[in-house]
Amino acid sequence: MGCVRMQRRCGSSEGIVLASSVSRTGGRSTTQTDPTEAVTAPDTTSNHWLARDPVRTGLLLVLVITLSVRFSIIKDSFFNSDDFALTTKAIENHGWGYLTEIGTGHFSPFALAVMWLLAHVAPWNWGAAALLLILGELVVAVLVWRLLTELFGRRLLVLAPFALYCLSPLTAPAFTWLAAALAALPLMAALAGALHHHVRYLRLGGRRDVVMATLWVLFGMASFEKILIYFPFVVVLTLALSPNTVIRKRPLLALIRRTWLIWAAYLATALAYVILYVARSGPHDGTALISLPPWGQFLDFANISVLRTFVPGAFGGPWAWATSAMVNSPRAFEWICWTLALAVVGGTLMLRHRIGRAWTSLAVYLLCSFVVVGVGRLHYYDSWIGLSTRYLTDAVLPLTVVVGMCLLPLRDETNAWLPVAQSVSTRLPRAVRAGVGSVAGLMVVALAFHSLNGFATLATANPYRAFALTARESLAALPASAQVYDEPLPVNVLGPMFGNYNLISRFLAPVATVKRRHEMYALKSYTNPYYLTKEGHFVRMNVAGMESPERFPGVCGWTSRTDQIAVPLTESAYPWTWTVRVGYLAGLDTQATIVLGKARQQVQLHKGLGEVYLPMVGGGSEVRVEGLNPEANVCVGDVQVGHPAPKK
Repeated sequence: MGCVRMQRRCGSSEGIVLASSVSRTGGRSTTQTDPTEAVTAPDTTSNHWLARDPVRTGLLLVLVITLSVRFSIIKDSFFNSDDFALTTKAIENHGWGYLTEIGTGHFSPFALAVMWLLAHVAPWNWGAAALLLILGELVVAVLVWRLLTELFGRRLLVLAPFALYCLSPLTAPAFTWLAAALAALPLMAALAGALHHHVRYLRLGGRRDVVMATLWVLFGMASFEKILIYFPFVVVLTLALSPNTVIRKRPLLALIRRTWLIWAAYLATALAYVILYVARSGPHDGTALISLPPWGQFLDFANISVLRTFVPGAFGGPWAWATSAMVNSPRAFEWICWTLALAVVGGTLMLRHRIGRAWTSLAVYLLCSFVVVGVGRLHYYDSWIGLSTRYLTDAVLPLTVVVGMCLLPLRDETNAWLPVAQSVSTRLPRAVRAGVGSVAGLMVVALAFHSLNGFATLATANPYRAFALTARESLAALPASAQVYDEPLPVNVLGPMFGNYNLISRFLAPVATVKRRHEMYALKSYTNPYYLTKEGHFVRMNVAGMESPERFPGVCGWTSRTDQIAVPLTESAYPWTWTVRVGYLAGLDTQATIVLGKARQQVQLHKGLGEVYLPMVGGGSEVRVEGLNPEANVCVGDVQVGHPAPKK
């Protein structure tokens, strides 16, 4: 009996016995055997560590393939809009207030801490960010594997749901965008870690697992507010993981009494989190952003999310992608996926004991996810955001658990299969069942590779990578006397919706020296400005646009009358954000106020021939220079109102 259970060990012992009977004579090996004994065939079993443990070999193979594919995509990707804004925010802030602030509704101390570290150690270094993303994916994959083996034991078939998780294209957009990954990866790690210990607690009842599950939930709360979905989901999943518990009053009360400690811990953490979130919410963020969307809009969003994004993604889709990582599959492909989904759900309901509870837990997770996104985002966007897979990235984990429950019995579960399944099992040979399953799995894997290949083409075509890298190099090459003219970025890397983070000074702050950064933030007027072109190069600046009329040769220009100088323009400037240049000659240093329409800004004029540049929001047919020292004898030679242009 012991030898049957320890077959490998027994085999190894036999090999040792056989080896001990080998003698070497003159460099040749001869085996001394009893002629009366039967000759035994040599043991050809491989001793290689890959062959000894096929489960471990399969695990490593899936991990290597997954990380190779993701690395191929990530290494050629680059930072996106939110990444630049968060990097600048990390440079400008620090401390507890920075870590616990709520930005655009998100409470994410862990993500802010990681971004702060990247911003100070490796700003705009995509290699460091890519390494972090790959390591994060590896850690989460290992946590998912631990969860699956805790649920189903260490079996070869566990590789099927694990491969579904690892290769799912639904996670690709979020895992390759730094800002999204810093929320999604920790959230999925928290879900996998908490569920692992929750399952152990249900099976063994150890208090250590209560503590560990609670700590993982707390980690999720420090990463993404979507962790709140875990609580309703795990309630239903607990019923799915307790197939012998009948949904009646007494059995349910018995289950609660047996597991009350973990529910008390969950309740305490949930209440503490909600209180902290409300307390940290400001008048324009946090709870202020929460609003119920119109019912019709919410239903449309949920419909798109399930039928066009999640269901095709569960089978390895989407077939094609649109811009901004939106799914764009042909309708025929979506119809095929809907049909397959109905067949899978219906088939498992007929074959698997109480699998309906598992499907219900997945439905609860999806519904709660739609509610969270709906109340926080639908009033900003339309229902088309349901085509974005990053809002469903975390749902791949409960999908993985449910698919595993469809394929495998739970650890220590008896009578997992209904009589229909047993009948099918006896009628179809094992080879046929294995063949059908293998073909279906390979088709999903092939479709996933097709989808990931399409996404790779989209993700690696970042149109602003060259601009950002060129701007960083050009900034580093500026002479010490150069002044960076601050204005909105000339390309739509961030856009007006990011407010002041769309300014050149804020955009380049992480890659500027401390001295240059302070200067960019402080300067409001310029004497030696350089402006940033659409190609990312800094060039010496002039102003092209409306200008003052020419004066007679030898005439200084416009001089002071009653402490002000009024310089007419050849044409009127409509109210807008303009760059104003004033060329002057002054006998002494003096303060002055430049006026364009209703806009006024104080500047410093220096003795001698000089010029001053400044951004102004105003309009009119003249530029006035006021507040001059009468003893300075200031003369304005020319004025331009327009946009930055190269200086000749």
